[in-house]
Amino acid sequence: MDYQLEDVINNCVYVNNCTSNTNKDISSLSYLIDRSMSQSECIKLGIGIENVLSDLILKYTNFKNIKLKNTKGKKETDHLFCDKENKIIYYSELKANINLDTEKSKSTINKCLSIVSDIQDTYPDYEIKWCLLALRYTDNNCISQTLKKKYESIGANLYGINEYLAILNIDMCFNENDYKIFLNKIADKMYKI
Repeated sequence: MDYQLEDVINNCVYVNNCTSNTNKDISSLSYLIDRSMSQSECIKLGIGIENVLSDLILKYTNFKNIKLKNTKGKKETDHLFCDKENKIIYYSELKANINLDTEKSKSTINKCLSIVSDIQDTYPDYEIKWCLLALRYTDNNCISQTLKKKYESIGANLYGINEYLAILNIDMCFNENDYKIFLNKIADKMYKI
């Protein structure tokens, strides 16, 4: 490397003041994971959990997965299930960390509301049950007031895993320890030691 270029890098105040932050955000799903994971592994873990929960729903209900393949220009849904017998559509947006900046939290809220509206147009004769699922938490009451305030406009639809399982009529309830074990089993299976 050119000495002058290296000198610019070495003397850049911003670069010199940067430090690595290995602390896990308490409001993030990764906080519950015992192993060290890269950002891309955390993202893949979120997708893995989304798929495990989808399989769990299909195993314990008679719902049909009606999630469409991703299409350019269409908003992607995380979970979308149909209970034809009772004429109910279940939609859930899954987030591993709801501690988003104001712009991103508003964008998440707007995405949810837009998808709910689209579902209502597509299934006018069905009841829509939906939520923003904060994967980090077992229950809504475990979510801090600060975080809840960011999602105040959809507060009744901000769920932890137990509320989500309850609206799906899946007779399963996690305590904090069991949920942590469940999540770590998924991480361990995905990233074999």
